[in-house]
Amino acid sequence: MATKSNHFFFAFLIFGLLVTISLDFTVAEIGVCFGRNGNNLLPPAQVVSLYKRHNIKKMRTYDPDNAILDALRGSGIELTVAITNQFIQRLADDANDANAWVRDHVLNYPDVNLRSISVGNEVSPADPATSRYARFVLPAMRNVYRAIFRARRDGQVKVTTTVGMSTLSNSFPPEDGVFRDDVAPWLRPILSFMMNTGAPFMVNAYPYFAYVNSNGQIDLGYALLEPGHGIWINGVYYANIYYAMVDAVYAAIDRMVNPSLHTTGGMHNRTSEKKAGGRRGPKVVVTESGHPSSGGKAANLVNAKTFNENLLGVVNNGTPRHSGPIETYIFALFDENLKIGPDTERNFGLFYPNGQSKYDMNFN
Repeated sequence: MATKSNHFFFAFLIFGLLVTISLDFTVAEIGVCFGRNGNNLLPPAQVVSLYKRHNIKKMRTYDPDNAILDALRGSGIELTVAITNQFIQRLADDANDANAWVRDHVLNYPDVNLRSISVGNEVSPADPATSRYARFVLPAMRNVYRAIFRARRDGQVKVTTTVGMSTLSNSFPPEDGVFRDDVAPWLRPILSFMMNTGAPFMVNAYPYFAYVNSNGQIDLGYALLEPGHGIWINGVYYANIYYAMVDAVYAAIDRMVNPSLHTTGGMHNRTSEKKAGGRRGPKVVVTESGHPSSGGKAANLVNAKTFNENLLGVVNNGTPRHSGPIETYIFALFDENLKIGPDTERNFGLFYPNGQSKYDMNFN
């Protein structure tokens, strides 16, 4: 028979576990991308209410729309905002335009919890669709950062950019991750800027597309982050492909900023890293990941729900090679009927355009 003190002990233990779980999830603070390529979406004020109702604490947007900023005032929701690719050159060429942008979208909204500014989204010198913007990314980042610094907001608001997994020429095995030869010279000074200013490295990483493009080499359960579908890679157990993708990005960054930490064969040299005092590169933030609910191979409501629910769990644990939660943004809040591309592109939403959930998601 349990004594009174035992009852107290068990109650205290359960309370402590609940608090720990809550704090762990808060640290990860998974967010959701609010894309607006649709003509039937809820207005920003209702979108913010939707975030609050579902306890979504982070938002990523693709343009600094004032209606969104107004709706976010006083909400406490952390915001990452992108500067559209078409606007980058203007901010790079004229520091006054960068100053005005910061004034209009940062300083005029002191009650908006802005955390990061991404100068562009998936710009790459190797991508014909975005290569014309590539040379303007770093000058624009510098001009925006200087305006943020002069306003003494650099401790709160970080200036960075976002790339895609296509900037890597190799991602398997994860420790051999490396950036493309035609991307590395462009990315190296950008990485240096991030390290000097404490900005994160932002990347869009989709297990779904890795699965679809693998010609059957990747197991669907591994891509859906399902327990029991992990694989061993060079003596390291990867429970899911998400961890492998994140570690590949870390390896590519480390190889660029610490080339001496890798052997000539490309294997990550953990002993050398410890002697050097640990890695020096920026933290990786996954700014897009998700699974479509229709429109393509393995795209259905069951798989979309499975992936996103599993993602909520795995981001707290860290990867086999990098401990700590992985800040991650699910793509996307809504299905967007004006998105260009395959049908899957228009069916990544957690919610229908009217705000109705496609399936239950517990962000608690």
